This record gives sequence, structure tokens and C-alpha cells, in this order.
Amino acid sequence: MSAPTPRKRRRFKKQDSERPEVVPFIPDGDAALCYVRQSHFTDESTSGATQARDTHRWANAYGVPIVATVEDLHVSGDLEPEKRGGLKAWLSDAPPKPWKTLIVSKLDRLVRNVVDALRLLEWVRARGKRLICIAEGIDSSNSMAEFLITLIAAFARMERERMRERFIDAKARLKEAGRWGGEGHVYGTMPVELPGGGWILGLDQYAVKVLHSLSKMAREGKMLTEMRDWLTDNKVLAPRNRQMVLAAQRRGEDVAKVQLKEHGWSVTVIRRVLANPDLVEFGILEPAEQAEIIARLDERAMRKKRGSNKPYGFSGVLVCPECLEPLWHRIAHHDRTLSDGRAVEYQYNYWQCPSKKHGPAMHAEQIEPVAEQAFYRIFAMVPVRERVILPPTTHANEIAKLEREYGKIMSGVARAKSATDRGRIMKDGEKILADIDTLRALPIDPGGVQWVPTDRTWQEELAGLSSEDRRLRWLELGFTFAVQKRYDGSWSAGWRLPDGWQESMPELAKWYDRNTGATVDVADLLIQPPAEQEQLKPHQD
Repeated sequence: MSAPTPRKRRRFKKQDSERPEVVPFIPDGDAALCYVRQSHFTDESTSGATQARDTHRWANAYGVPIVATVEDLHVSGDLEPEKRGGLKAWLSDAPPKPWKTLIVSKLDRLVRNVVDALRLLEWVRARGKRLICIAEGIDSSNSMAEFLITLIAAFARMERERMRERFIDAKARLKEAGRWGGEGHVYGTMPVELPGGGWILGLDQYAVKVLHSLSKMAREGKMLTEMRDWLTDNKVLAPRNRQMVLAAQRRGEDVAKVQLKEHGWSVTVIRRVLANPDLVEFGILEPAEQAEIIARLDERAMRKKRGSNKPYGFSGVLVCPECLEPLWHRIAHHDRTLSDGRAVEYQYNYWQCPSKKHGPAMHAEQIEPVAEQAFYRIFAMVPVRERVILPPTTHANEIAKLEREYGKIMSGVARAKSATDRGRIMKDGEKILADIDTLRALPIDPGGVQWVPTDRTWQEELAGLSSEDRRLRWLELGFTFAVQKRYDGSWSAGWRLPDGWQESMPELAKWYDRNTGATVDVADLLIQPPAEQEQLKPHQD
């Protein structure tokens, strides 16, 4: 029997760690960097003065010269140390001044996350530096430092989460009680201190006047950009800056010395402020008023989407009958040389479907007169009816006002000095509750759209308007002219009736009965150039 074949011994390649090696801390040439961090909410034990005093006291006790004291005020402990405005310049290989010892009064002033703590510890050790946490007695040059930092950072993280939970619960309880808890508030309101302690939200008359002016401008059809320019020209404070001024007033500071941020008015901010439902709840705007504002702003947005803000007389009015997208306007220039050698430039205006799939381009000089002529032929003697939006109402605004009044009255029960006063307050509260029940029992108005007749016809309405005003008037009520030139030479053209035309234009019933859809076909009105008149004959769908 032959001997077994000896196995070859496997050789394993040693893998080296990419973790940087620890450089021992050498006290020669030691220099201290004292660090102070303060959150948005603090007390005496964590104030900047207390932290600076503790760190300086430690450095002086051990004879370590202080290079600098770095402060990060109003900075959360969740933010990584290397991203903080004051400390990040010192946590680099080229700091403003050389240092070897980083001193903090407590570890949670530096980090509140285990990952951040270990990453910072590794960075310090790799460069021969050390970290000193006075309250915990931590010296990173000690072998037990990593264990203690990991354990304490985990507890600091847990404490942070518990603080957040308590903060959210306290905010919720205050909101249920109708109180203000210190958070940001709606533009148009301001915190008002109660006599017995605590805060509620009242009305800021400065912002209320601004909101009423914006409401009037929006209901008159002004654009958001016009409102923004008005606010900027009148130097009206934006919502965030207004909150900063109110906060300074509550602290008793000089308002003129408040350093305002770069928070200006923008189109987005104005729309968000006007559409905030809390304005109705606080009684600043009526429900119907805010609904009209939103409808006006939506109309403006739709006009812009349709391209109706372009400076052409029929932009947004001319649409493709197949995709119903607004036609694009195009200008073409052609240079010609006459027989006498003079160069002449010819300009041609075209309208075409944006997809370029539904027919070739059409001459503007050919289409626009047809659309105008057809409109006056169909709608000239039709009475003009204005659209009024009636939003649904559940009497929520009146109920909210009574509920706030009830809360204010009932807050005086605990401060009543006698049983008689307490009984009087309770009776007043019962009357308010009875009024609230009465309002809730009232029927709900479903709202809707109502067309109010005027004494003008469409011919009289458009008589004195410019081409731009006429275009906006057409788009305001939803008039569009669908026109298409097919590749075989036939045409399709007609005015599309706006939504709700049965109520706004009942006189058009005879036109509608002769057409298959909500489009009044006017292909017989198309005017062809003499050269093409025989070749391209109008075609009705």
C-alpha cells in the first residue's frame, strides 16, 4: 500500500488594516484649544461663560498654555464636529495655530453620537493629540478612553432623543390647550402673554394690514410678481424677519438694532402665505375671500403654463385641435436680393403645433384675422356674464372665533376671586357653547360657480381693449381657437366653448346643436391666399 500524498500547506496572505496608527501623545510643546458649544435652549450649567471658565481653569491648573477659545453658539449637538462653523477650521492638518490638547467641559458639548465620537477620537490619536473631557475625567491618551467615550456618547445620544420626545410632547399639550409654545407662528399672528403666565397667539396688526392689501391685489387680478415688487418697494418685512422683530420686542431689546436675515419676499412665499388655511381660522381672511384668492392665483398659473404670457396677440388662444396644446409662435427671416442689387429682408410669422406632428406651420397673417372675424360673428351679441366663485362653507370661521373666545373666558375661572365671579364666567362660557352648537347645526352651503349677467355684449366688452387685454380677457373665461392645416391641404378651425358655457352663454345652444363637440366650426370663414384658393379648399369636420 502506497503512502498518502502529502497535502500542500496553504499560505494565507496577511491583510493589513487601513486604520491609521496611533501616535503617542507627547506633552512637550503642549498647547490647549478650549471648545464651547451652546444649543438654542440652554441654562446656567451649559452657558458659554460656564464652559469657558471650566476649560480655562483646567488648562491653568495643569500649566497648559491656551491657544484659543472656539465658540459654536446655537449649534445642535447632532451636527458633526468637522462641519461646525467655529471648530471645523481647527480640525484640520493646517489649523490657524498649532495645538495638541482639545478641552471641553463635558463630552456632550462636543458630540452626541457614538460614530462621531469614535471618528473624532481616531483623528486625534492619529496626529498625536489628545481630548480632555473635564466632567467625565476622560483623557484620550489613556487606554480606557475609547471605552468611556463610547459609553458616555451612547448615553448622550439617548438623552438627546429623550429631550426631543419631551419637547414634542410639551408642544402638543400646549397646542391642545390653545397656547403658544415658542415655535414659529403664522404670518399675521403674534404671541401675547397671558396675565397668569403662558402665551397665546393674537393678531399682529402690522401683518394683518399687509395681508388685507395682498388679498385686494390678488382678487383684482394682480400677478404675484407685482405683489412682490409692491412689498419690496414699501420695505415690508418678510415673515421670518417679522418674527425676529417680534422676538426682540418680547425680550425688551431695541428693534432698530435687530440684525435681519436675507429673507426677502418671493413669489413662492407670497402664495404660501395667502393660501395658508390658518388665516381663516384666526379670522384674518373670510373663507370665500381666500377661496377667491386661490382661484385667481390658479388661473394665473394656468395662463403661464399655456404660454399665454408671451407678448403676441393670440398666444395661448390658438391651440392644436388634436393635442389641445397652445400653438408655438415662430418668426422667420428671409434675405432677398432685388434686380437692382438691393438686399431686402422679409419677416414671416408662423403658428405651429408644439409637437410638429399635427400639420405644417401656418401663416399668422392668415389665421389671426379668421379667428377674430369668427369670434365676432358668433359671440358679438352674446351678453357678457362674469364668473363668481362661491366656495363651500361649514361656518368653520365663526366656530373657530367662538372657540378662541371660549378658551380666553374659561382661562379666568382659576383666577376668579369669588364663587360669584366663577359662576358668571361659567354662564358666559355656556352661552358661547350654545352659539357653537347652533352654528354646527346650520346647513352646509355646497358653494359652486355662479354666472352674474352684465349689461354689455361681447362686442361692447372688447371694443376699447388693446390686443393684449383682449387676449387676457379671452383666456380669463377659457376661450380658445382650435386651428389646424393638414398635410393634404384641408383645414380645421373653430372656437372652443369655455367650461360652463351652458350657464354663461345659453344663447349658443343653436350653434352647439349643429356641431358634434364643444367647438363651433368656422372652416368656411378661412381666407386662403389667391394663389392657393383653388388648390386648398376648406374642409369641415
